Amino acid sequence: MYYNRTISPTFSNLLGAKGQLRWLFDFVKDKEDLDFLIGKNNLKEWISIYRGLSRVLSIIKTCDENKIKLDGAEAYKKILPCLYGIKSTSENFSAELKNLVEIVSKDSQFNRYYNNRKEGFYQNMLSRRYGICSDANNEFVIIDKEVVIGYLNQKEKDKQLGPIQLRYKQLQKNVSFLNPKRFGKNLENKTIGNELDFLALDKKGNVLLIEYKHGKNTSGIYLSPLQIGMYYDIFNKLSKKNLEDAIFEMLDQKQNIGLINKNWIRPPALKEIIPVLIISEYNYKSSAKIKFNEVLHFIRNKHEEFLSNLKTCNFTMKNGLSAW
Repeated sequence: MYYNRTISPTFSNLLGAKGQLRWLFDFVKDKEDLDFLIGKNNLKEWISIYRGLSRVLSIIKTCDENKIKLDGAEAYKKILPCLYGIKSTSENFSAELKNLVEIVSKDSQFNRYYNNRKEGFYQNMLSRRYGICSDANNEFVIIDKEVVIGYLNQKEKDKQLGPIQLRYKQLQKNVSFLNPKRFGKNLENKTIGNELDFLALDKKGNVLLIEYKHGKNTSGIYLSPLQIGMYYDIFNKLSKKNLEDAIFEMLDQKQNIGLINKNWIRPPALKEIIPVLIISEYNYKSSAKIKFNEVLHFIRNKHEEFLSNLKTCNFTMKNGLSAW
């Protein structure tokens, strides 16, 4: 298993200060509803633009350094198909992109991704505040989002991930049996997502595994210890040296592009991996927090060290992060 989403230098240079796609960096930074996600897997490298939870555009590296492939979610491709396809790196498609974003911002079918001011809206705001709009004094910066661990093949994935998944299926089942009416029936059939919302690095060198929930997602909040716990176990199976190398390499690349403030000082080494739950617009009349504590207490009765260093925060537009 491995983790490193650093893209190749020639590809990242397209967004750099003198790159042919620098105009795209400026375009996204100036639009508060847009954000970047850059990354790679063993099949491709990409520079993506998101609006909340939806992928408006992906720029995919091709074998020809002078060509790029523009892709996106099918809903966007249907609206403005002329934006997508194979393009020259020197081609300026800002007019088409601007037109698409304007159309989408007024189209109710896309409200659930951003306009409803729920999960996508706050995830986008959090990502920008601690990413492309970060400053040198930020307590932490976001290194990656929609974080996925890679595996060499299915056999390795089954060997490394399989036992962890089985453990959390059993924990879900146990929580369900505890009180099916209160926590939900047949939780073992509920799939835990395979993408961590954010991976961040703080000034002390701690790796923050951040899961985000909107305050109205009651079951998502109180079942989040299971989700966060699985990510925590997965990341703790990685070599600390390899994880440190990957995170610092990704940080350097994002600072060089401008996706993280260049004056944010990198810590000398990685320290602890810390699981974090961030919630926005939490209604304190909700039962979510009580149930969250009940689930955590139930698991810790049998597994004393379970998420012993878990941090919980509230995030708002006005106040930023505060205790939950």
